[in-house]
Amino acid sequence: MQRHFTQLRQFVLTHFRLLSIVAILLCTFVPAVVATTHVSASNIDTQITGLSATSAKEDGATVLPTTSQLWYAGPVHTLDYDFTIADGTTVNDGDTATVTLPQGAVFRTPEKFDIQSSNTNETVGQFVANPKSTTGQITFSNAAYWAKYNKNRHGSLEFSVTGTRAFTPSYPVNVFLAKNGWGINESVRPNGTLSEVNWQVLINPNNHKLNDVKVNDVLGNQSAQSMKADSLYVTSNATGQKIAATHYTVTPTATGFDFQWNGTLDEAVNIMSTTSISNDNEYSLYGTELDLPNTASITATDVTSSTTGTPVTSSSTKTVVLTMGKGSANGDHTDTTTSVTVKKVWKNVPDGVTTPAVTAKLYADGKDTGKTVTLNSDNSYQQTFTGLAKFAKDGHAIQYTVNEAQVPDGYKSDPDGNPQVAPDSKGVVTLTNVYQQKPQCFTYVHVTKTWKNVPFWKCTPCVNITLYQNGVPYRYRTLSYFNCYETTFHFLPQYDGQGNKYVYTVAEDYVPFGYKTRTPGQQLPDSNNNVNLINVYHHRHHHFFPCWGW
Repeated sequence: MQRHFTQLRQFVLTHFRLLSIVAILLCTFVPAVVATTHVSASNIDTQITGLSATSAKEDGATVLPTTSQLWYAGPVHTLDYDFTIADGTTVNDGDTATVTLPQGAVFRTPEKFDIQSSNTNETVGQFVANPKSTTGQITFSNAAYWAKYNKNRHGSLEFSVTGTRAFTPSYPVNVFLAKNGWGINESVRPNGTLSEVNWQVLINPNNHKLNDVKVNDVLGNQSAQSMKADSLYVTSNATGQKIAATHYTVTPTATGFDFQWNGTLDEAVNIMSTTSISNDNEYSLYGTELDLPNTASITATDVTSSTTGTPVTSSSTKTVVLTMGKGSANGDHTDTTTSVTVKKVWKNVPDGVTTPAVTAKLYADGKDTGKTVTLNSDNSYQQTFTGLAKFAKDGHAIQYTVNEAQVPDGYKSDPDGNPQVAPDSKGVVTLTNVYQQKPQCFTYVHVTKTWKNVPFWKCTPCVNITLYQNGVPYRYRTLSYFNCYETTFHFLPQYDGQGNKYVYTVAEDYVPFGYKTRTPGQQLPDSNNNVNLINVYHHRHHHFFPCWGW
């Protein structure tokens, strides 16, 4: 043994310099190798704006410290934060950012919810906060998302808080019952929702003398909450101590409980109970807002001022609102863009017929993009959709198609049915319309002459009217007593030789002396092909003898 130790000592002394060099090299390179295989998470508060105490908004308005310091403990305030991540910031899995509440505000319940990307619906982070804390934390995840969508990255948070200012309740003299309720933070589930709610019924807050005190408590939304029968007990409001059950009788019911005080009640007491929140509602599963109403009613006789007493009847409802916060995030990703050119082709159009303007609609993967172009003679019936994303957010190539917003009257699409058409290999969509020869049809225009304010002894004169075709005189008629001031122009062609529809109008040649017209100029027929020409008698000339028209 002594010999081996001597040999080892001699080896170390002989090779000390070499061993020292090896040790130095190991100490230098091993940490470097380890460091290159692990990306550590870090706090990136300095690269994010919009999460400070002065960034919070309530109902769209920035929360000022002078406002939040006045918030009482208990009432709910819903805050919104809009944050931005600076371009060029690398977001790794596990990186964190701190959210600070306005001065005087605290979280009232545990908060735990995912942050979803609004463009791909991926989970890109999680927000967590503890009750009564003044800060919460975002933990980022899905680094691949943040790396791909690395421009204009922003997000939003929404959650509920309460104040810290002490509140001492006071009750009017005629108040005999008050109701309150709150979620039990200790009953939090793994997903951040609460599973229990505490309820308080305050009886006789003004310390009257009450006989025959009976209280009935009824739960609302019973599909989501149920009474825990063993949770019922009574406390003194002054001391907080439990009161012996010999002083009262409480009976759980299917919808709540019934309570009766034994003897005269001359102090304020609290009936405490707990309800369980079912596991299968939208709140318990997903954090969707859940309203839990609870109504308590009291009957008693107030003998404070007289032995005969005064009847007391009162009720109070409290609704506990359970909800979880929500968060979203987004970013821009510069994809390769493309374009789609649309060309319009007309077939079998006769000479002299003017082709109309048409509107072309763009679709992405069969869904209307809301983008349109107008094709007309000014642009030679050709336009281009530009700046189109070549790939969708999930990476697949977008299939663009085009069709007409509406096929013009007198044409039909080729193929028939106005289908969506895909671009060819050159990125061009050709929309083809075929002219449809219109069969000659005839129409009519019925004209009526109406006289107003004409004295009974006044003879209405004859009037001459002209029918215009596209503004050009076409036919003439006279309206008089003998045709009852009515006429019909029959067998009027509807289309010209090129298939264009004629427009017919009617006008009086002149307004008779002593009358004024209410229908000046050329009048278009109504939907029933009727034209009514109205003249009103003008009280300027008088006749002493009637004219009977013979």
